[in-house]
Amino acid sequence: MQDLVCDDNYHALLDDGIYDAQCIKFDNSFVLRKARKLFLHFSVVDEGRYHGKRLFMAFNLPYDFRVKSGSKYYKTWVMVNGWMRPSKNARMSPRLFLNKIFKIKTRVVKPKHHDKLMPETFWYSVVDEIIQVIAG
Repeated sequence: MQDLVCDDNYHALLDDGIYDAQCIKFDNSFVLRKARKLFLHFSVVDEGRYHGKRLFMAFNLPYDFRVKSGSKYYKTWVMVNGWMRPSKNARMSPRLFLNKIFKIKTRVVKPKHHDKLMPETFWYSVVDEIIQVIAG
């Protein structure tokens, strides 16, 4: 058998807080072959020790791709779109987020294993909320 190689791209761990970050890409995929997710990827642009750290924000997507007005994605998309709601059947592309700079709020994810908190080496930060558009 061939040796296995660690292919993990470790996620950044930041203090919970508010940072300036640029959306650098997006992708959608299935997580655990069950839920469809959209991921926005950000790079922190604040000067200091977290400059350049990469974070992501996840959104649940409906299987029929029809976004409901109560969803996290809908509310965030409308805010980034200058609070202009889309017309019925309009496309709500995640391209809207690309290259813009945002004020974001982060939170630390603390995974569990068998109902026990895993060591801090497994903790990572995610974008919990986009607070406002700064530029773009």
